[in-house]
Amino acid sequence: MCNIKRRLFVYTASVVIIGVMGCDTAPGPRDIDQSAPVVSDLEFSPLSVNLDNLAPGSIVDGIANFSLEIEITITDADADLELLYLFVLPPDSQSPTAAESIVPISSNGTVSTTMNVSIPTAETGTYTVKVYASDLEGQLGNLATGSLQVDASSSPPVITDIDMPVVVTRPNEGEPPLLIPIVARVTDPEGLANILRVELIVNGSGPPIRLCDDGSAGECNAGFPPSGDVLAEDGLFTVTIQLDASDAPGDNEFIFTAFDRSGLASESVTRILLVQ
Repeated sequence: MCNIKRRLFVYTASVVIIGVMGCDTAPGPRDIDQSAPVVSDLEFSPLSVNLDNLAPGSIVDGIANFSLEIEITITDADADLELLYLFVLPPDSQSPTAAESIVPISSNGTVSTTMNVSIPTAETGTYTVKVYASDLEGQLGNLATGSLQVDASSSPPVITDIDMPVVVTRPNEGEPPLLIPIVARVTDPEGLANILRVELIVNGSGPPIRLCDDGSAGECNAGFPPSGDVLAEDGLFTVTIQLDASDAPGDNEFIFTAFDRSGLASESVTRILLVQ
């Protein structure tokens, strides 16, 4: 009679769930000693990739695609190997894996395989290649790791337009605050994903105010009201400010600056808002 086994394999930042149909009476050796697989001598090529040098057509809609040739030695005392797991993890642990692969293995020796890697051109840095194996009993072996360096030339983001009023009138005492949406249009040569943040400084003092491209989901400025942004990830960064009767009249200086993931800053853009 067959049983259904469900395995949960967890390694560092990677989680792989595999449903396996297996029979108690299936032929093959039993791992009596409960020995785990051992992976060693991890090698891969290339060790570094410059996105500027990829072949034409390798970058589509801001996503760079290239292949990684991997070779690794696998041994198991009981030779009951089953699967080899391979991952390429980005520098930012919050981002999705750049590549994943599961390769069936049945005997000790050297395994060679090719992984297709896809990464946003904005997310350069040191990627981590991680490899481990499992046997027929579901045991996980050791983890082999290596570093893959991904580089590209980078240019700062550009603030191309600011949409905000020039003159506003304060509400009268007892009237509700006036809501003023402010929108900055920002571009980046490496794509919108390379824009880390857009900041606003008012009258040269106080902490920066973040403009959000989050569809008003409230994720950009934690603890603040929704930004008023209409559509997420369209390059229009928005903040909505309030003006009430107690605000002082006069000119107010608004300075906008955008930053990319490599730390480059745009040229700042200044606008003046007159409060009457």
